[in-house]
Amino acid sequence: MLRHYLEVKAEHPDAVLIYRMGDFFEMFFEDAVRAAPILEVTLTARHKGTANETPMCGVPHHAVNSYLGKLLKAGLKVAICDQVEDPAEAKGLVKREVTRVVTPGTVSDPDLLEGKEEHLLASLAWRGEEGAGAFLEVSTGRFFVRRWRSVEEGIDDLRVLSPREVLVPDDGLPAGLEAWIERSEVCATSLEGERYLAAGSAAEEVRRQLGVATLKGLGLDDGEPAVEAAGAALAYGRATQHSELEHVRQLSVSRRADAMILDPTTVANLELFRNQRQGGRRGTLLSVVDRTVTATGGRRLREWLRRPLRDPEEIADRLDAVAELVEKARCRDRLRELLGGVGDPERLLSRAVLGTISPREAAALRDGLTLLPEILAELADLSASRFAVLGRIDPLHDLAERLRSTLEEEPAAQLQRGGVIAEGVDEELDRARSLARDSKRHILGMETAEREATGIPSLKIRFNKVFGYYLEVTKAHQDRVPEHYVRKQTLVNAERYVTDGIKELEERILDAEQRQIALEEEHFVALVAQIVAAGEGLTELGAALGELDALANFAEIAVRHDYRRPRVTGPGHPIVIREGRHPVVERAGGDRFVPNDCTLDGEGAQVVLLTGPNMGGKSTYLRQVALIVLLAQAGSFVPARSAEIGAVDRIFTRVGASDDLSRGESTFMVEMIETANILHHATGESLVILDEVGRGTSTFDGLSLAWAIVERLHEERRPLTLFATHYHELTELASLLPRVVNRTLAVKEWEDKIVFLRRVVDGAADKSYGLHVARLAGVPSAVIDRAREILGNLEEQEYDLTGKPRLARGDLPDSATPDQLRLFAPAEEVIAGIVRELDVERLTPVAALNLLYSLKKRL
Repeated sequence: MLRHYLEVKAEHPDAVLIYRMGDFFEMFFEDAVRAAPILEVTLTARHKGTANETPMCGVPHHAVNSYLGKLLKAGLKVAICDQVEDPAEAKGLVKREVTRVVTPGTVSDPDLLEGKEEHLLASLAWRGEEGAGAFLEVSTGRFFVRRWRSVEEGIDDLRVLSPREVLVPDDGLPAGLEAWIERSEVCATSLEGERYLAAGSAAEEVRRQLGVATLKGLGLDDGEPAVEAAGAALAYGRATQHSELEHVRQLSVSRRADAMILDPTTVANLELFRNQRQGGRRGTLLSVVDRTVTATGGRRLREWLRRPLRDPEEIADRLDAVAELVEKARCRDRLRELLGGVGDPERLLSRAVLGTISPREAAALRDGLTLLPEILAELADLSASRFAVLGRIDPLHDLAERLRSTLEEEPAAQLQRGGVIAEGVDEELDRARSLARDSKRHILGMETAEREATGIPSLKIRFNKVFGYYLEVTKAHQDRVPEHYVRKQTLVNAERYVTDGIKELEERILDAEQRQIALEEEHFVALVAQIVAAGEGLTELGAALGELDALANFAEIAVRHDYRRPRVTGPGHPIVIREGRHPVVERAGGDRFVPNDCTLDGEGAQVVLLTGPNMGGKSTYLRQVALIVLLAQAGSFVPARSAEIGAVDRIFTRVGASDDLSRGESTFMVEMIETANILHHATGESLVILDEVGRGTSTFDGLSLAWAIVERLHEERRPLTLFATHYHELTELASLLPRVVNRTLAVKEWEDKIVFLRRVVDGAADKSYGLHVARLAGVPSAVIDRAREILGNLEEQEYDLTGKPRLARGDLPDSATPDQLRLFAPAEEVIAGIVRELDVERLTPVAALNLLYSLKKRL
C-alpha cells in the first residue's frame, strides 16, 4: 500500500495527497507532518518505534470537505486518491486513483465556496513590455482575459480581482510582478516545463474548448500573451479536475476602457467590500446595498460595483429597469420571492460537468427550473428594455420535465443510499426497490411461520452486520429447536441459528438493494449527462437570473433607504448632488445624518478646497460623493434628493494614514506614492478625492506639496477634485486660480464649546478646533491649557528680533531651549522674498491685485 502511495505522490509532488483507506483518508510522511497542525488532528505513525516508522494522520472520509477547507485556506493544494472499486469485490489491494486535485483556485464543492464571492484562478503570461492575465472560475465556467501595458496595470487588476491562485509560467514574469506575488497571500503555482501545456499549443487548447476555428472573432491572435495565459488556465483546470470542463464555452476579452477603473487603493479607501479597521464585510458599501436573494445575483452585484459602467446609455438601461421595479412593488416582491428558490444554476452545472453533483443538488436545479415559467410571466408585464432581453431566455422545458419525472420529490443526500429515482421510471428498479423496502414485511412473515412450525413463542429473526439475518431462540426452548437449524453463535441466555430459508431471503434482499443502487446510479448518470448537454442554456440562464436579481436588489434598496434616480450624462459634464448622504454612515445609527450638496464642474468649481474642524465630517463628505458617483454608474439609485452625474472614467482616492512595512515604506512615502499615481494618471474625466495630503511631514514641506499638487491638478490634468485640508493657507488659491472654490464644514461656538453642524457651506475655515477634539478624547486638562497658551501666541505671531517666535505665556519647561519653537519666519521677510522673485513684466493686472490682497492679509 505504501509503495502505491509513494507512486501516486510522485505524480503530485506539489499537493498534499490524501489516500482513502477504509473509512478514513490518510496522509503520510511530510504531508502528514505539514497537515496535522493545520487540521488540528493527532500526528501518529505506522511501525512506531522501528526503523520504518512512518508519520501519518487521518480524517473521516464522510467529513473530508470540512478538512479540505482548512488546507485550502492555508494555501495548499490537495490530491484526493479515492477507492474506485468495491472493496467487497476487490482481489488483493483495492484499486485507487486520484479522482481530483483541489486547489485554492479550482474549488467547486459548495461546502468550500462562499456563494456570493468569486473563486478565480489567474494565469499570467508576459512578453516584452506587455502581458496578460486569464481568469477562470471553475465553479461557474466564467472565463475572461485582460491585456496589460505595464506591470503596474497587471498588479492593479490582480489586487482588485483577488484570485485565489496564480499560475506562473516556467519562463518567469517581470521582477515587479513576481515580487508582488511573493508578498501577497495568493497561492502561486509554477507551470513547470510541459506538465500542463505543451509549448505552442495554447491557441489550440482555447479553440478546442470554445469550439471555434479561429480566435480572431474574439479579437485575439494565436501567439499573444492573452491566448497563452488562457490556454494554460484551461489545461491546468482540466488536469486538476480530471474533466473536459464542458461548461466553459465562452471567453470574453475584458478591456479597462469598458468600465470605470477603480484601482486597489480606491477600492480599499472607499471600503467597498472590506472594512479597513475590523476586516470583513460589516461596515462596507456591500453590506448596505446587497440584499440579493441568489448567490449568482450576489456575484453579479459585486462585479457591477467593482466595474461600474461609463456609457450613459448602458447606465440608463439599468436605471430604467430599476425605476420600473421601484414603481411596481408587487412585481418586485414576487420576482424576489421566486428568485429565492432558483438556486445557483451556474455552479450546479459545474458540479454536473465535474461529476460531483449530488441528488439533492439535482433536485435543487429541478425546483429552480420549475419556477421559470412564473418568472417569465412576471417579466412579460414589464416594459424596460433589459427585461425584454431577460425575458427571451430559454426556460429549458425538456430538462425541467426530465428532472421532475426522474427524481424523487426529496431524494437522498447520497446516491449510494438509494431513494433517488422516482417510482414508475423503471419497472425492474421498482421491483428491486419493493423487495428491499418490504424486507421487514418478508422477515415478519417468515418469523411468524417459524414460530407456528416450531411452537417457540419467543423466536425472533434479527440482523447484524457480522452475521446478517439469523434466528434467535432462548435457552428455555432449546429442546424445541428443529434439526435443520444450524447453530451460528451461543450467548448467555440464547442461541443463534440460520436456515436455508433465512439465507435465501437474505441473498434476495441484499441482491435487491444492490440492484436498486446500481439501477438508480444508471438513471442518475444519464440525468447528469442531460444536465451537461444543456450547459449553454444553463449558463445563459444563470447569467440572466443573476442580472435580474441584481436589478431587483437595486430597486429594493432604493425603496428601503429612500434612494433617488440619478441622471447620468456624458464624460466631462458636471457633478451636481443635492442633499447627498453617505450610504453606510447613515445606516450606522447614532445622530441624525446631515445631507449635503456638492457641485463640481470643469469651468467654475473644478477643485473644491474643503476646510473645517476635526470631527466636522470632511472625510465622510468626500467619500459620500465618490460612493454616490460609483453607485450611479453601477446603475443604482443613489442616497440623495437629486443627482446629476457626469460619467467619470476613474475614481482616485488618497485618504487615511498607513504604512507598508513589508516594503520599507513609511506612512508619508505611501501617501506620496498614491498621490504620484493620481498626478500621472488622472484625466479631465476623472474624479479625485484627496484628504489631508501633506500632513505626514513637516508643516512647511507638507503645505508646499499640497499647494503645488492643487496647482498641478488645476492646470495640467483638470480632473474634478475634492481636496480636504487643515492647511488654511491653501484657501488663498481660490483667489489666485479661477476654477478653485472654498467650502467649509460649519460649526457654532457657544460658551467655550463648539457644535459640529456637519453642513457644507461656502467659504473657508480659519480654525481646526483640534484642542476641542483633544479634550473630547480625554487628553489631560493641563496639556490642553498649555497648548492653548502656545496656540494663542503662535496665532498672534509674537516674534523676537531674530525671527524666532516668543515663548508662550507661562513658565518654560526646564528641558526647553530658546530654539525649540522656531516655526515661522517674520512676515516682512517672507513678503520681501516674494517681491524679490516677482516677474513684474509677466504679471497681469488681476494677478497683481490678487497678490497685493494676499500680501496685505499676510501682514
